[in-house]
Amino acid sequence: MSEYPVHVYIYDLSRGFASQMSLAFLGKHIEGVWHTGIVAYGREWYYGGGGIESCNPCGTVLGRPNRIEDLGNTQIPEEMFMDYLQEMAESKYRPESYHILDNNCNCFSADVALFLTGTGIPSYVIDLPREFLATPLGQMVKPLLDHMGYAPGGGHKAFYPENCGGGTSNLPLPSSSTSASTSSSTSTSSSSTAKPVAKPDSVFFHDYDVDASVSLITSTPADLHLSEAEIKLMKEIHEYSKENEHELHWSLGATHITLLLRLLNHGGRQSLAILDVLQCLVVRQEIRCLLDGINDRQFIKYVHSLTEDRPARIKTLKVLSNFAASEAGSKRLFSKTEWQHGSDKTSNAKVVVALTVESLLRDDLDFAQPAATLVFNMAINHSSLAQLEDEILELSSAILHMLGSCSTDSQTTKCCIQSLLRFISIDSQVLVPLINAHDIDWNAFGEKDASIKPFVLSLNFKLQDAHLQQTTTG
Repeated sequence: MSEYPVHVYIYDLSRGFASQMSLAFLGKHIEGVWHTGIVAYGREWYYGGGGIESCNPCGTVLGRPNRIEDLGNTQIPEEMFMDYLQEMAESKYRPESYHILDNNCNCFSADVALFLTGTGIPSYVIDLPREFLATPLGQMVKPLLDHMGYAPGGGHKAFYPENCGGGTSNLPLPSSSTSASTSSSTSTSSSSTAKPVAKPDSVFFHDYDVDASVSLITSTPADLHLSEAEIKLMKEIHEYSKENEHELHWSLGATHITLLLRLLNHGGRQSLAILDVLQCLVVRQEIRCLLDGINDRQFIKYVHSLTEDRPARIKTLKVLSNFAASEAGSKRLFSKTEWQHGSDKTSNAKVVVALTVESLLRDDLDFAQPAATLVFNMAINHSSLAQLEDEILELSSAILHMLGSCSTDSQTTKCCIQSLLRFISIDSQVLVPLINAHDIDWNAFGEKDASIKPFVLSLNFKLQDAHLQQTTTG
């Protein structure tokens, strides 16, 4: 099977001006105003106000990139890649769909990178619009930016027949983490430092109401045996949840989290409110790290003993999903280390998988959505999936059953297909026959929603590739 190198070329449109002057103009330092293109199959592909375009690497008026990041190799044939681009050119990345902040060249590069390699582009590129809009100047000029377009000159429409083939480049493709030299005299040494490549973004649930939940908890202190000191801790938790994560100069401690876990296991009508607060808190990385540093068996034991309380089960799934949005959190939730529960031995993985599978098999979207998101967050964040072969098989079987029998929304479907793609890379010999046995019409998902098509194309390719390998071996 042929492999093709994939790189992202990163250009600073400000030519170093942003790095030098952003602090004075914006009140915060911004390293560059980034434009990106994906280099694959000997061509550079990018998106702008003219739609999807291509050129020889470094063939636009921008010249040589400031940085080049190695995204790895892809086994996807060029013909399939062209089909993918055609689909995107007719849907999400039409010329009139361009938006300089919300649907730009970097959004395109991130989607293409994910399709080809399963990884993303550097997070500092994707985060730039959010950082800029967080400044007073950003808010002031946003109405103007909403009507602006941009496309670097020098490229051609990607789907003219004469431009469909792979070209050749005079610029040698760099090895991993090698940065290209730049002709800009304003470039600094930091501009040539390779940055970590981001994986697909985790999915969070933000449907919580901490104001109402904390009010309910603190209004009935006797029911929960809350002391004055604990009421103060709850107020601090409330204050923390309302602060902007990027402006906080303090954090919660283990005593705050321990209090929430004690109250959760106390039971009663306040349990749903405690879950609501936890769902909010674990969105923040520092809280996930904090939870990882203390004994969270109290929460897992709560999960293990969940009743058929529908709202509590759904809310618990959302807490687990948000918690699994980091490597440490995912590994903790899916730990196979056994512990004693009454007369039986169990593990975090057994408890979480049991709840997730049961939720996926309910044929109920209210349960399927958080359950599928939990699986997705685990799939992209857990770095040792090979140790979870049995769990992956259970989860995949449940996902396939749900997709074949339950009407799902687009986000849930994306989470399911991306999880399957990740799991196939771990154990294709077991997963591919299992997927084929369910005889699901994957193309129907893509026809229903164009944003799902890239993942369907990638899945079909993997299934076809596995079939070819099996035929060849046979």
